Amino acid sequence: MLLALSLGTSIGLFPFTVFRFLQHDWGVAFLDLAVVVGMASIFIYVYITNDVKKAGLVLILVALFGNVISFYIKGIGQISWIYPAMLSGYYIMSPKRGLMVNFFMFTLYLPKLITLTDTVNFATIIVTIVITNVIAYIFAQGLRTQALALEQLASEDYLTSTGNRRALQAKLEELHGVLKNHDRTATLLLLDLDHFKKVNDTYGHIKGDSILKQLSGLLYDYFNQKEHIFRFGGEEFLVVSPDKDLLQTYQEAQGFRRMVKDKIAIEGNELTISIGVAEYVKEESIDEWIHRVDLALYQAKNEGRDRVIRA
Repeated sequence: MLLALSLGTSIGLFPFTVFRFLQHDWGVAFLDLAVVVGMASIFIYVYITNDVKKAGLVLILVALFGNVISFYIKGIGQISWIYPAMLSGYYIMSPKRGLMVNFFMFTLYLPKLITLTDTVNFATIIVTIVITNVIAYIFAQGLRTQALALEQLASEDYLTSTGNRRALQAKLEELHGVLKNHDRTATLLLLDLDHFKKVNDTYGHIKGDSILKQLSGLLYDYFNQKEHIFRFGGEEFLVVSPDKDLLQTYQEAQGFRRMVKDKIAIEGNELTISIGVAEYVKEESIDEWIHRVDLALYQAKNEGRDRVIRA
């Protein structure tokens, strides 16, 4: 949307800029040219960097300030440009920030607007601007709420409410970028319920799902960082621990293993987990890191389960 608005505004305003120069309307011509160049620059910047937050704010400020200055130079005929400029604010920024920016900018119009219009026209402009902003705010807020809900659905495991593989990949890519460029550490903890297939086969999948929910609840209580807990697949869960070394995570893993043994049981039979932990090694890829923690878990399984193995 930012790319479309910046490019569309630049192209749409260019004929007006040429017309102003041909009419020797120098003040507005150079103002329009500045807006055209500004919007084109924003388009190029966003296209190259993907940085939409700063560019979005700059775009709205350029559009609204350009509109205000044009209004003061050319008069009431320019007031109609305020509506698309204000509408854009709600879709480039958050609705609340868009409302604040629009309110601030409108206060800049008021001194000149009062001198150019009679009471009826002044009231008409005020009411239409208020209605436009109210409708745009409600609509943009609804879209934002829906977008956040869809984002949660796309990144959360439906059964356990932990992050899913998609969310895990995004978290690891973000963390990997930090680890590659800074002298920091992090560890992965991969756990798996032992003999979980027997639980499903003996007690049914509904009971198995209940166990998985109980396990995810213990993970939340123990690690206290929901954004770092992910369902890796089936009965496997992965915990991402930024700024923790191998020893710290190993000790935490042992504590959690004992907790699960004490808290989760079926008909008096305790359930156990096997855990692998792996600290990040400089220059390794995300896949290599996950492979090492997976091998550690596999080793824990092969050595008899109900244990923690360090990669």
